Amino acid sequence: MRVAISFLVLSAVFGCGDDDGDPGDAGVDAMGVDGAVDSDVPTDAGTDVAPDAGPADPPEICVGIRGNGPRITAHFGSLSRIIEHYGVPVGGAGGSSGSITLFFLESVAMNPLIETCGDGPCDPLERANRAALMFKSILGYLEVLLESEEALSFGVLADIIMRVQDEGIAALLDTSPSEAVDALEAILSSDDLRSLVNPEVLQLLADSPNPVFHARDIVGALASAASFEVTDDTILLRPGVLSFPAFAQLLGRIASFYAAYEPVDQDAMESWLSDCASPGRGMLWPMVAELPSGESTCGEVFRTMVTDYRAAVRADEESFPTRADDPVGGELRVLVSTSVMVGDAVTAWEAARADYLQADEHTFSVDFDDIRFGYWGQTSDLNLVTGNPNGYPDLKTSKALSLGEATWREVLAFSPAEPGLARALELPGDNVSAGGWSDLQPTLVLQNLGCEKVVYLTRQGTGSSFASGVARLLGADDTDIDSLFSFTDATSSTYLSIEQSDGIWCTDWDTPPTTDIGAITLDSYTAPLETDDPVFESVADPYGNITGSTGLPGCTLGVDG
Repeated sequence: MRVAISFLVLSAVFGCGDDDGDPGDAGVDAMGVDGAVDSDVPTDAGTDVAPDAGPADPPEICVGIRGNGPRITAHFGSLSRIIEHYGVPVGGAGGSSGSITLFFLESVAMNPLIETCGDGPCDPLERANRAALMFKSILGYLEVLLESEEALSFGVLADIIMRVQDEGIAALLDTSPSEAVDALEAILSSDDLRSLVNPEVLQLLADSPNPVFHARDIVGALASAASFEVTDDTILLRPGVLSFPAFAQLLGRIASFYAAYEPVDQDAMESWLSDCASPGRGMLWPMVAELPSGESTCGEVFRTMVTDYRAAVRADEESFPTRADDPVGGELRVLVSTSVMVGDAVTAWEAARADYLQADEHTFSVDFDDIRFGYWGQTSDLNLVTGNPNGYPDLKTSKALSLGEATWREVLAFSPAEPGLARALELPGDNVSAGGWSDLQPTLVLQNLGCEKVVYLTRQGTGSSFASGVARLLGADDTDIDSLFSFTDATSSTYLSIEQSDGIWCTDWDTPPTTDIGAITLDSYTAPLETDDPVFESVADPYGNITGSTGLPGCTLGVDG
């Protein structure tokens, strides 16, 4: 299978990087070493699923999704397997790249062809198989993007990095600074990039009292783009190169397809689902794509559907509805998170940013009490979460803040905009968002929401130096860090979040290189489900890789790396 490196860049752009793997290689791949990557995905995931088995009376589950940056395809593999055995989740929570996955999950769940099969309602097994196929097919959608002119849109960061390197702008800043600034402005304002470049960057270079200072800072930031390194507080002040609202629009196109919005050919999609969903149960996309569908294959039929849909949308996008404008949680009980500066922290940030814009020395010092952990969703759900009906005593829960109802377009411009990829961003009202790193174990909010069973989708391995590093920039001390992130302290938010999970989907997504989409997806599809809850064994077709304890750090309670 060939998947665009440009998508790896896109997923890195929209995701919170888990640093215990190799977060820096996303930046290397982004430099365009190769246009695509061959991944030999085993076509049979090793399952022995009975063809007539299915999720008879499964529990209603919610999924807490840990952001994972360029490894976002692990979310898709995991969810397709979870759905096959336990049905479509009724709710979910997450931030950063997890917000994108939740956007797709809600889109799949609201697709009418998941509910109606031909002339009647889908039975639970067929509904599960259809929804699972939707998630598997996202890899096929990305293959179509690779072959389109729109691929540049998704690889814009890679292209900017390459052009800056090719023109030697870093060195030119030392030898001919004004020429270097002009060259950087020319790259960022070029016709093929400008629509996806953050206009603030161009405005900064145009208005700066010291454009060489700001050009040097921007070029330096590009050198480590998508690596999720916490260097200094400038990452909260410097405008990111990418336009997150523009990417939200592009993601809306994908989500609208999976919701079967116009101009999707619903008759063709119904035939594809009927031919491919149940036969493809227990298989990953490469094998599903080879299954017969009419006189063609499931892969070719899908490719035609996506190609026709994208052509129609791109020809007259204003004529069609987009999922980007739908409310978060309109279909599922969804909560999307971001970190939030309030009160005096906002004042301190505004002063530091004003100094940065003037190319002056700045100071940025805040009290962690002025940092909250915000959530978007439906008002009734947010009232539950902020009310803490379960009485959780941890620091993370005590910082919960309702951000109110919002559209997916609005939310996807904030939660995935992590420090380093974007500056801290003004929220409606008087607060400021500092990215979706703040709740990497979003299970407590789901328990407070009243979910019947909560499955936490994560990876083995502990800690995130990115999350703890940003927290320290925002005033957290050692006590705060332990209270939030300790895997062994029974009073910490992380410990309590794992303890309160009914099941933990324990992937190993950090081990394969980010370029090996096949290995990442296969691992996530076959990952162990750690649980001692008998309900997961009681369904008609329980998952075959359930264990009471993996003994792995990050998945088994109290085990540290």
